Amino acid sequence: MKKILLLLCSLGLAGGAALADIVYVTARPSPCTVTANCPGPNTDGTYSEQFPGLTDAGAVGTAPGHPKTTVSRCYYGSADITDPSYGVTLTPTLGVPGGVYQIHYNFNSLAGNTSTNVILSVACTSGGTLSFSETDKFQRRYGSPANQWGFLGYLTNSPGSTTPTIEFRYKSGLVNGGAQNRLLFDCWRFTLYEPCLDVPTVEVVGPLSAAVNEVVVSGVSTQATKVTAYQRVVGANWMQIGSKDTGVTGGNNTVSVSGLVKNAEVSATQTINNQEGCVPAQGILVGGGANPSLRIALTIRETTNETATAGAPGNTSSTSLNFLGATNVSGGAPIDAPIVYPSNGWQTITFSRESETVGNPTNLTAARTNTAPIGYYAQTPVEIQVYAFRTLLPEETKIYSRVAGKASLTTSNDFEGILWSWAEVPGAEGYRVLRSYYGQGFFEGADVTNTFFLDANDYSVWIAGTEVTPSYVQRGPSVQWNPAIAKTNDLAGLWGTLESINFVIDSLDDTGPFDIYIDNISNGSNVFQTFEAAPAGQTDYGFRAPGFSGTTSAHILSAPNVSVVNNGVADTGAKSLRVRWQWTNPTASRWLRLTTSGVSPASNPFVNLNEPISFRLLMLPVGAPLPPAPPAPWLSATMVETNAVLEWEGGHRLQTAVDISGPFTNVPQTINPNTYLGPWTWTNAVSDPIRFFRLVD
Repeated sequence: MKKILLLLCSLGLAGGAALADIVYVTARPSPCTVTANCPGPNTDGTYSEQFPGLTDAGAVGTAPGHPKTTVSRCYYGSADITDPSYGVTLTPTLGVPGGVYQIHYNFNSLAGNTSTNVILSVACTSGGTLSFSETDKFQRRYGSPANQWGFLGYLTNSPGSTTPTIEFRYKSGLVNGGAQNRLLFDCWRFTLYEPCLDVPTVEVVGPLSAAVNEVVVSGVSTQATKVTAYQRVVGANWMQIGSKDTGVTGGNNTVSVSGLVKNAEVSATQTINNQEGCVPAQGILVGGGANPSLRIALTIRETTNETATAGAPGNTSSTSLNFLGATNVSGGAPIDAPIVYPSNGWQTITFSRESETVGNPTNLTAARTNTAPIGYYAQTPVEIQVYAFRTLLPEETKIYSRVAGKASLTTSNDFEGILWSWAEVPGAEGYRVLRSYYGQGFFEGADVTNTFFLDANDYSVWIAGTEVTPSYVQRGPSVQWNPAIAKTNDLAGLWGTLESINFVIDSLDDTGPFDIYIDNISNGSNVFQTFEAAPAGQTDYGFRAPGFSGTTSAHILSAPNVSVVNNGVADTGAKSLRVRWQWTNPTASRWLRLTTSGVSPASNPFVNLNEPISFRLLMLPVGAPLPPAPPAPWLSATMVETNAVLEWEGGHRLQTAVDISGPFTNVPQTINPNTYLGPWTWTNAVSDPIRFFRLVD
């Protein structure tokens, strides 16, 4: 439980109401930043469980004021819950005997796997009365977005009582984790009722930095007549920094402000029917501006694929996720990932397993030869596998080819031997030859230093032992972080999938915001993502929005939340991916998973782990201008008989109008919307005497 007593009095608030008593009850211990350090339910006496099977899982809510916790208490068992005795009990310690409190609930259902129709009964069994007897606020629709408080109703304390007991119990609806209908218990808020509480709260959204002179306030009512912005610097009270009383509209409103200070909090109220809302107890922090330094690592999902194509849709069956570029995990984040500093130009960011390998033998041949007095009997089928090997120092570890060269031969009617040969493998110090005859398996081998082997079926040469692993030694840093923190510098397999790019806070006195550009993602010499094939403005292309991952969504503000193809700046070509976000606060272990899950054109793309993985990054310093924009796309027209044939290249939409001033409308293009990359042609068969065309995006 977290309790905030905030008396705002009249210090420059211009009518802002006081917030007298706010109490939070969390299902998990708080403060908590690492689940393993504080497992299980909250044990401070304000929360208890009467619900077998609850466990630590599920993302937490991100509503303003939500105390710091890591995960929720979650039921994801595969049995239906039907017992009305199942539930949880709250015993908050409130500040005012006999006082009236509003009860709100916040949780996170962005993963889309919580119950859609659960109803809980609610009863105050001692110390007060409730204005409601059941609630639907634990249903999926109320946890998405995750930054909202759902109003449950009112609690009236009994005279002399400040510790009511409130029971939440299962009443109806589907609760079954196996059917993607989990039930989450996260955070309740008790707020002493005052007139300002009748006015819905509003929220300041990012980006927010000391370099700007306006803030955006979201959630404004259509009935509001005024929006007021406040700032609180460390150690001071809330002070008004701007207001808007003309042109107030429902939704988002931009308020002109002055004097924003880095690391101060900013909040806002709205006024409806001459009543100003309460100034929230907490605001969002002002950053220093885009962009501070960052730490960056990749997440690679291990696969067992031996063949694949870089950039093609990957195999997601494995749960083994590894940070590439880091070995130390704290709070879920790869905290020792390399630091990247702002620059006026594009930077190349490269990650590599740095595999020490040896090549595969090729061009195997077999020839019968006379090895009398020993050899194979007539008509003996013989197969071999050949692996190159070399010894690595200082470990003195012997590594082998990943793929064997293979050959087979059946001897003639004569008693004879076989001369096996193959092409030299650069860097190999020798070759391990494995033998099988009559299909009995490769149970014996021989080591040679030449690129041939005279096989006389000599049992003194063929010895037991067929070890041909490992096929590589890893020099670069990595650590497994899912399903548990485990092996370091041991990212297994030849092919993995690029699960995410991970950005980790580095500057612990700055929340940002961040406004970066990504281009030309490559695996070795293969550039598999240039963003040229998508029209500008397309989302979920290459990467999801920063807030998509439930693992890290609580670490960033709800806005900005941008991952969009952009044609204003590019490393090469005309497109890049623009990504924008801001940290909630400058706390260690803040991080962001920019995931490739479910994106176009290739979800979780394959990458060869023996090749470096690189991308180009533009991360400008605060106040630096963007480089010149790419040249505009070209569009040509030629006459073919009586038709005009239009030609262009790149991921652009064709639009047309009968007048040069418009309006322009899209021309239907019979191409896959995920593969706009040209060149394309389109034949104008319209009978208008004159028509205008243009390319957009």
